[in-house]
Amino acid sequence: MVQFKVTGYCPCMKCCGKTDGITASGVRATANHTIAAPSKYAFGTRIRLDGYGTFVVEDRGGAIKDNRLDRFFNTHQEALNWGVKYCNGTVL
Repeated sequence: MVQFKVTGYCPCMKCCGKTDGITASGVRATANHTIAAPSKYAFGTRIRLDGYGTFVVEDRGGAIKDNRLDRFFNTHQEALNWGVKYCNGTVL
């Protein structure tokens, strides 16, 4: 069990610097599925966040280090509503 600091992001210019929704792994980000994680987690790694479900590492980010994750949302408002949460998780 790992405690992750999880922030929200979306496919907007403010969050990503682009708007195409294509992740670092080359797939289109999907809400309730895609997370950005540090490179110690290979693309395709599944991480279950207690109370929120299982997500797949499909993206990276400059501020994503240590036990920090970004959870993808469809809209900027949804990402803002999520804010920052500390979640217990399991790397599957």
